[in-house]
Amino acid sequence: MVGQRAPLGGEQERVRDEGGADLLDLAERALAAPGWRLAFPAALEAAFERDTSKSRCRRLAISVLIGVFLYDAFILDDLILNFARAGQMMAVQLGVVTPLACVLALFIWREPPKLWRELAGTVVALFASASVAYFTRLVPEPVRLPVMFGMIVTITFANAVLHLRFAYAVASSLGSLAVFVIALRAPPVLAWPIATYTSMLVGAAILLTLLANHRLERELRRVYLLGLRERLLGLGLSETNRQLERLSYHDALTGLPNRRLLAARLAELWDESNDGAGANPAPIGLLIIDIDFFKAYNDFYGHLAGDACLRAVAALLRQHMRAGIDLIARYGGEEFIAVMPGLDLPTCCQIAERIREAVAAARLPHRGRGGDDYLTVSIGVAALSPVAAASPGELIRRADSALYRAKEAGRNRISDAPASLAE
Repeated sequence: MVGQRAPLGGEQERVRDEGGADLLDLAERALAAPGWRLAFPAALEAAFERDTSKSRCRRLAISVLIGVFLYDAFILDDLILNFARAGQMMAVQLGVVTPLACVLALFIWREPPKLWRELAGTVVALFASASVAYFTRLVPEPVRLPVMFGMIVTITFANAVLHLRFAYAVASSLGSLAVFVIALRAPPVLAWPIATYTSMLVGAAILLTLLANHRLERELRRVYLLGLRERLLGLGLSETNRQLERLSYHDALTGLPNRRLLAARLAELWDESNDGAGANPAPIGLLIIDIDFFKAYNDFYGHLAGDACLRAVAALLRQHMRAGIDLIARYGGEEFIAVMPGLDLPTCCQIAERIREAVAAARLPHRGRGGDDYLTVSIGVAALSPVAAASPGELIRRADSALYRAKEAGRNRISDAPASLAE
């Protein structure tokens, strides 16, 4: 039927359920907040996590697997050096760190909650760092220092490639630094000047990569806020457009469809009949309902009361329409039109009489008619097959002619259209 709309999409429903205006306000405030802040208000943080969790898990799991590949590639160095404990190092790489990292990558891929996801990434980084620290105690002294610098690689990988959330990146970096210092000092494997210098290099790598991590997360969150704001503004614009569309097809006072939607519905019914369904399509019934002496009602009670009267009558009329089939529209002033597809003239007359009786039974006062009188309506009834009339206008003219006769006969009655098209 004309005027029906598709259901709201999932995104629109979700934003509406959560209070889109509030979320938009939170996004605007977060965009204006100092750049160093990484935490959102609770509702916005929940939206951020929900909207980015899947992609975050995918990227993190893939990064872990890439790291494992590069980590295991250094086995070639062990084979080239061919020192006494190379087999022990490969056992740690292939028997401990690699399986653990692969299991955690699979775990991350399955989209666990944020805490467990980030902890899994942190565990991968710490185990890689611990293995590097352990290897420094196994390799021959000439290659011990280069192996120690592998700690810088693992820290860079955790903070820039895995891009752990900042708080977890800090924890991972401090843990890696502690492991590194312990490996150097207990018992010492390097002279203290070299050990101190190496520790400073690792510390500098931690500070620089944490700075990069913070900036990356800040930009990630800012891009999310900008995208969220655009989506919410777009949804707001769509909602405004829907409201404007509704207003263009509905009467603002009664909420009923207006003449524009009435004309579209009649044209639609005519087109459906002409497109299709045999030589004798079903008739289309039409009622024109007019409130008796409405000008006198307005003069006596005032226009505000007249508006309330129109709304009350509109509510009564709705009760007699078939949901999803009939259409009741405000035609103008105190007139309403009901379109009832598939009903013949006798059936339409029965419905019209029930409507007339319902309005009279409501006993809405109408002292403007003189005395203690009540509101009534007059109804013109017509029913035509689209084959019998060139256009919907013919059906309306017939019902209007019947309404005129009902008024001439004294009002508060129904009248049906003449049997022929001739007036």
